[in-house]
Amino acid sequence: MREFKCPHCGQLSAFEDSECDRCKQRLMFDPENMAMVGLESALECANRNIIGCNWRAVASAPYCLSCSLTQVIPSTQNTQNVSLWTRVEEAKRRLIYDLRRLRLPIASAGGFQLAFEILSDEHGPVLTGHESGLITVNLAEADDVQREIRRVSFREPYRTLLGHFRHEIGHFYWNALVHEGGFLSPFRLVFGDETENYPAALAAYYARQDRSDDPTSHISMYATSHPWEDWAETFAHFLHIVSTLDSLAGLPLSLDARAQHTLNDPYLESDFGALLELWAPLALTINRLNRSLGLADAYPFDISLAVKGKLHLVHMSISAFRNRKESRERGRLSIARSCIGSARASGA
Repeated sequence: MREFKCPHCGQLSAFEDSECDRCKQRLMFDPENMAMVGLESALECANRNIIGCNWRAVASAPYCLSCSLTQVIPSTQNTQNVSLWTRVEEAKRRLIYDLRRLRLPIASAGGFQLAFEILSDEHGPVLTGHESGLITVNLAEADDVQREIRRVSFREPYRTLLGHFRHEIGHFYWNALVHEGGFLSPFRLVFGDETENYPAALAAYYARQDRSDDPTSHISMYATSHPWEDWAETFAHFLHIVSTLDSLAGLPLSLDARAQHTLNDPYLESDFGALLELWAPLALTINRLNRSLGLADAYPFDISLAVKGKLHLVHMSISAFRNRKESRERGRLSIARSCIGSARASGA
């Protein structure tokens, strides 16, 4: 994402900073105004001294917008749990930032209330997943070693904590964006029939001996398991793309006129073709930079024609949802102004 500035001295500050590197003033991030502000004790998140949350607390509440969505946390008696929970919440704050930039509803959507539970598998197996608005995250996914073991075991080219959040939130929004958003028919045309038995499809996927798949039709192997998982994987990749392009916008690079227009706000860009036109060379560039450092590709995926169509549908459904919401808000504002005008005229 783009960098922020210290309100005291103007020094560039990273999204996670709790203190200015130059003037040492304490900082907190205000998600309402999307800016770094000075720390006010009355608005300090209750988790600041526990897990380093640097977000401003919601008015008259002890927690920030992100922390307040977590209903269950791991035992804090275990110091390792606290360390991993810190990483989980840090990734979740980036997710909430994404959603605010996209202007998607955070508290509820499609009839579901959004909530998170962060569970440790020290007392039994925990599966990261989503059910009716509740997103469960296995604390072990914040452990680099354990996450890498799982990545290799499942033969995945890519597995990150933030990626998990972006995938699961895709499930959360499916009903509002697709089913209620009027995109069910195009969804079935592009992704397939979501009425296919979901548990059976997942069981069949994990029982496969041959995990090869056709990369021209899906963004990942897991996306082949069921249309809902294909949607969630594609939704996560759309967030990867707009977030990375947003970070690029803040870098001191020379860009042509169209790229500068595209980067005005990738989260709200209406031209899907412009987003992909810039993403393709950027993905190639960051992969080459990683290889130069002896690291694996940062984005080990190919966007085929079929995947491009799926990403386009995600983009269209988000844009349509946002446009409907803004249209309703303009309508309510117009009615309110009309009522005020009528009342003033009657008073006169």
